[in-house]
Amino acid sequence: MEEEIIAFYFILKKRENEARNVRRRILASLRDTEDPFLLQEEIFSRFLRFPKSLCWDLIQELKPHDNYTRKSRIPLELRFISVLYFLSNGSYQSCIGNSHFAAMSQPSVSRNIKQICRMVVEHKHVEISFPNSADHYNSIKRGFHNKFAIKGVIGAIDCTHVAIISPPSSTAGVVPHEYMNRKGYCSINVEAICDEELIFRNVKWLLGDSGYPLEPWLLTPIPSPSSANEELFNTVHIKARNTIERAFGVLKSRFRCLSKERVLKYTHTNAAFIIYTCAIFHNILQKRRIFLSEETMLPEDSPPDGVGMNTPIQSTEHYSEGRRARQSCLNALIT
Repeated sequence: MEEEIIAFYFILKKRENEARNVRRRILASLRDTEDPFLLQEEIFSRFLRFPKSLCWDLIQELKPHDNYTRKSRIPLELRFISVLYFLSNGSYQSCIGNSHFAAMSQPSVSRNIKQICRMVVEHKHVEISFPNSADHYNSIKRGFHNKFAIKGVIGAIDCTHVAIISPPSSTAGVVPHEYMNRKGYCSINVEAICDEELIFRNVKWLLGDSGYPLEPWLLTPIPSPSSANEELFNTVHIKARNTIERAFGVLKSRFRCLSKERVLKYTHTNAAFIIYTCAIFHNILQKRRIFLSEETMLPEDSPPDGVGMNTPIQSTEHYSEGRRARQSCLNALIT
């Protein structure tokens, strides 16, 4: 009886391997006959967020850095497309692999996401950078001034939550409950700075809400304004700082894998690479002024202006200097 069970087990394993090999051949055949770059431009951009020409150029830039060495090699073009499809739609890996223009197994999609995201972060991280010249600084400051009439500002700062699964307690150096946010779900709290064109910069003056401390380089709203001029400053501040809320909204609209409803089912480390890759791709599109009609310019999951503001922090060593800087900005606003 025991020998029969063992024999039956090996028969099942053999059939399972045969079925897996048949599926591999079918997927390989589909990959050989389907070319996503033959899709209509509108359909390509709707599903993958990038126009075909820009997507192709990006793949060619990354190709010299591709170290994918598996025996059943899938071309970089298709691996990159599968990752873009995941980032843009936030689907399950098996659904990505079953799409007609990125046919591959779920494990292949998983490997692609990890490898491509790390390659993008390593070789395209310069897309997220603070101004590196006086001309660039002045250009951003002029942009904020022209749009919001506020002088000396080069960025707005805030945080957004990206939902993830709870890290396992067995992970070294990780305390799972530390990833539980005040809204009751696990997330990575992403802090970012953007300019007036919604381009993310590296972490002069920054605009933050009242949850940040007032510093000479970080201007916050005036708590309990007591004059018309102070009310005016807060109104202008809210409009200018809203650029970071809008940037987060556009980022999550472009790359739905970051949406709260999707939840990144990856380790916190891999989730961080996915988030950073999305920010890099967002900047590439913003710098080329490539927008999608379906993108909403409103932030996701954020309160209306002035609602839910935190108690101002006044205990930092630079608070007095910050007040003088804010007053200087207010004076410039009304002169």
